[in-house]
This record gives sequence, structure tokens and C-alpha cells, in this order.
Amino acid sequence: MWEQRNSFQHSDDNVQLHERHSTVNEGIHSQFDMGPDDLPKEIQAMLTSRGRVLCKSLVDKEEWLKLLRQERRDFRRSMKAQRRSLRTIFSPGP
Repeated sequence: MWEQRNSFQHSDDNVQLHERHSTVNEGIHSQFDMGPDDLPKEIQAMLTSRGRVLCKSLVDKEEWLKLLRQERRDFRRSMKAQRRSLRTIFSPGP
């Protein structure tokens, strides 16, 4: 029984799974540390409970992290586009 347990505990699959958990948890902490400012209002609610997110399954945490990262990228792109438009509208013409 102990041999079976030890073989699983020290298997490559278990080590990789542990690394995935660590990487995802670091990403989640990073998202919370960045705060909600560069997220759309409807997504900001996803940053209300760090503990609740960290208790999710690995797959759910990966999906949460993927969604937040994509929303930040999209929001930043839309803000850049808005700034470019405003510069064009309000910049002095020739």
C-alpha cells in the first residue's frame, strides 16, 4: 500500500500537476494584485473573492485565469483605439 502511494506521490504526472497548480495560483494572485481598473465593469465582480477562486478545481481556475487575461487584453486594446480616435478628432488639423 505505501509503495503504491509513494509511487504516485513522486510520479512525473503528480509533479507536473503540482507545477500547474502553482503556476495557475500565481497567475490568480497576480490578477487580484492588478485590481479591477482595466477590466470591463461586468467582469470586475470576478475579483471579489480571492479565496473562492483559489478553492476551485484546477480546470476551473485555468478557465478563470484565461478569461481574466483575455478581458484585460481586450479592454486595453479598446482603450487604445478610443484614445487614437480622440486624438484624431481633437488634434489640430493642417
